Amino acid sequence: MNATEASVIVMAGAGTGKTRTLVARVSHLIAKRGVKPEAITIATFTNKAAKEIRERIAHFLDIGSASRIQMGTFHSLAARILRRHHKTAGLPKHFTIIDDDDALRLIKSCVERHFPEGMPGRADKVDRYISALPTVIRRWKCWGLTVAEIEDAERPRRSEEEERLAQFYVAYQFELDRRGVMDFGDLVVRASALLRDHPEVADVEIGGIGHLLVDEAQDANQAQVELARLLASRGACVMVVGDVDQSIYSFQGGYPEAMDHIAGENARIYPLTINRRCTDEILAPAVKLVGWNRRKFPKSLASGTSGERVQHGLYGGEREEAWAVAARLVELARAGQKYDDIAVLVRSAFVIPTIEEGLLKAKIPYELAGGASLVDREEVRDIAAYMRLAVNPWDDLAFQRIVNRPTRQLGPVAEHALVDQHLATGEPFHEVCARIAANPQGRVVPEAVEALKRLSSLLEALHRSHAHAEEDTASILEFVLRPEGVGYEDFAGKAGNRAAKRRVENLNVLRRIANEEPSPPLFLERLVLGGEIAVERSKRGAVTISTMHASKGLEWDHVLCVGVDSAVVPSPRALREPVRGKAGDRWFGPSAGGMEEERRLVHVAFTRARKSLWVSGASIRNGRAVNPSPFFAESGLTIDSFFDPFVDDKPKAGMRGKGFSRSKPIAPVL
Repeated sequence: MNATEASVIVMAGAGTGKTRTLVARVSHLIAKRGVKPEAITIATFTNKAAKEIRERIAHFLDIGSASRIQMGTFHSLAARILRRHHKTAGLPKHFTIIDDDDALRLIKSCVERHFPEGMPGRADKVDRYISALPTVIRRWKCWGLTVAEIEDAERPRRSEEEERLAQFYVAYQFELDRRGVMDFGDLVVRASALLRDHPEVADVEIGGIGHLLVDEAQDANQAQVELARLLASRGACVMVVGDVDQSIYSFQGGYPEAMDHIAGENARIYPLTINRRCTDEILAPAVKLVGWNRRKFPKSLASGTSGERVQHGLYGGEREEAWAVAARLVELARAGQKYDDIAVLVRSAFVIPTIEEGLLKAKIPYELAGGASLVDREEVRDIAAYMRLAVNPWDDLAFQRIVNRPTRQLGPVAEHALVDQHLATGEPFHEVCARIAANPQGRVVPEAVEALKRLSSLLEALHRSHAHAEEDTASILEFVLRPEGVGYEDFAGKAGNRAAKRRVENLNVLRRIANEEPSPPLFLERLVLGGEIAVERSKRGAVTISTMHASKGLEWDHVLCVGVDSAVVPSPRALREPVRGKAGDRWFGPSAGGMEEERRLVHVAFTRARKSLWVSGASIRNGRAVNPSPFFAESGLTIDSFFDPFVDDKPKAGMRGKGFSRSKPIAPVL
């Protein structure tokens, strides 16, 4: 908190007070050192974290000081820079950020155009590239690879497959640029390019940054590392907070060394080793497990508090394991524990249905975490598309989404005709609709002409409302929802069932966000960048079932880590991932993932538990014999016998001598 070095790494193990340390540092800078809030920039990885940090700073100081700090996710910080300098960046004033659904649609069109109709094996090739490209493009953008680097005539040639993927990347990026839109991955890459290539922009944006703080720095990818280094490049003091043993997002480009690369070679390291969450019985296997990874310093993490020993073992099959899990949950409930203080964590989602089956039979209430966020809902994407058309009436991706929502009897032929007309004339879609309605020429059925005229009027009114009042998101939203406008709310709720009710509830959440964000472009940005906006969960007490990845940042009194066997943990798929390049390599990215990340993931899962931890697996999964996960032995949880809770209440030898439950077996719930 009081460090005076120009560059500091706070190595904050799980439960050691990472956020508290960051907040205390900022409060110290402002209150004790006289640093102006405007000179402080904080980069986080979720909007939720940014909000929590700002609220805590406001509590220590005052709301005014907290509001003057430049704070947000890397993507939101990048978006602000690009909006302030959109002309220099070559972007329209009200550029929009497309979601994954629209990105996939563009990728599909690029691939289908590349392979001509009638080409032998076309269908298989189209499917293969459409499947592969979203991940490839996302990774390349995480690693900072740009179109300019791909088109550099002097760059080394790659394999034939990599060159073809690169061609598709260039074609996809051309389609984005032609529309004046960006995808999620563009934000950080283009903001970095803007700061790097335009000193006059850097003077404005980073000249005044005296202190840069990065939260959860172990999750940064190469593009974010570069942006952080640029933000600090005018002499800012840097403080990164994180834990290399919680770096679990290599599939998003993250890598443990990111902390060092942001802070620089001469950074002073301050370890936080006192855990205030878990008992020492829980910490012991968690620490021992990641001790097998290559590391600069030994792992030290302890709490000084004692509790229950870790319950662990294997069961005859996945259903037996599910029954044992249900029995453990009932036992906890009978002991006075609330279901919402309990979580069941799995490495891979395919394990969940069997666990659900066990809980349903035992009548144990549960909820799935990490499901669809608000922005993934169909109705929210529809509203976003209407809002995009208000801002940009030439947005063909948004138009294709809403052309029949609500239903307007406009089939694929009519839709293609409308888009083709738009591409041929460059007219906005309200004019395109009016033109074809006036002269259908067989492109739309007679019954749809009136619907087309009405759609033209609606789109024109929608755009006019934004043109006349650029800061009126709420009124534009009401025009889309109300019967006198588009009538979308009636369309969403017309079924009258539970799903329809949920859709209407989600529309009301959008109303709240619209009242908080009067600018339509910023409203759209909040939807796309606020991916963790959660769908409202029920208020009843329920056990949480979650993947280990989705559990990061959360904690419960009691955690059951299920499916810890060789079919699931470590993930066979993760271990098959090829070894990539090295830090700074924009084509292959830094080496990450593999067995070491699997250990880190289980370390994260173990340290979600405050009071008790259960670790279990199956000896037969999907009809095949499997081995115990090697992580049992690596974490010191010895397995020396096999336990079948349906046969007797004592461990017995068998199943290749594998399987074990050290604690007293729990009677199944029947």
